[in-house]
Amino acid sequence: MELGIVLSRIRKDEKRLIAEAGRRGIDVTTIDNTRLVFELDRRHMDLDVVLERCIDHHRAVYALTVFDHWGIPTVNRQPVVETYGNRLLTSLALRENGVPVPEVRVAYTPRSALEAMEDMGYPVVLRPVEGPEGQLVSRIGDKYTAATVLEHKRILGAYHHSIFFMQKHIDSPGHDIRAYVVGDETVAAVSVLTHHWIGTITAGGLMKQEPVTEELNDLAVAAVRAIGGGIAVVDMVRTKDAWFVQEMGPPSGLSDASDVSGVNIPGKIMDYVADSVAQGGRNS
Repeated sequence: MELGIVLSRIRKDEKRLIAEAGRRGIDVTTIDNTRLVFELDRRHMDLDVVLERCIDHHRAVYALTVFDHWGIPTVNRQPVVETYGNRLLTSLALRENGVPVPEVRVAYTPRSALEAMEDMGYPVVLRPVEGPEGQLVSRIGDKYTAATVLEHKRILGAYHHSIFFMQKHIDSPGHDIRAYVVGDETVAAVSVLTHHWIGTITAGGLMKQEPVTEELNDLAVAAVRAIGGGIAVVDMVRTKDAWFVQEMGPPSGLSDASDVSGVNIPGKIMDYVADSVAQGGRNS
């Protein structure tokens, strides 16, 4: 089997994925998207399946679009990647499928965004519609802070500052939960403990193993099914009353999560990729 991995650079996670592919007798071709040129008038890559590992969301979407046009199965499929890379599309898909998410408002001007925050009630989390987890995210606790942040975004003026994606802040008990879903199974989960309200490793968080209960597995798998299936991480919180899915994204942090959970997540992903080829691309 010939596997293409389209990527931005070979990080620790990619090294482990490539090693797991080798253990399964899978031939790997790495495709550096900084040097990649597609010739649209002919299919010039002979691959059985492509695994997407791009850092840049838009490069991933467009590369998968071409591979799909060529009839090459991909993991994940292009619509899945396009959805989980966009917080609005993700929220709509989750809500449509009954997955619990925080209240969300979307506005296009600072004035309408401020009115929406006042109506929602503070605190509110302001996020870009697209972008990496934890970047350009603000927790806003009052009208005066909101007006300041919105004014900054207006003056900065770039595209990602002109769409205001607002999410009702959910108080969590000091940690967020990150579930790793491969197909129809939550193969591992970790808790991210932090003193910062953004519960990420980059915000100084520490990980520990989180038991995959039936309740956790069902919610995480339902979330991934809602966006079209495949492999993904599901960030969720649990209050004293309910679970909420905060965010979803590509399967990142595989090495650290594997070491903490004791689960070989890259190996699970490679088994899924191989199975997708065996089933004629139906998994992808």
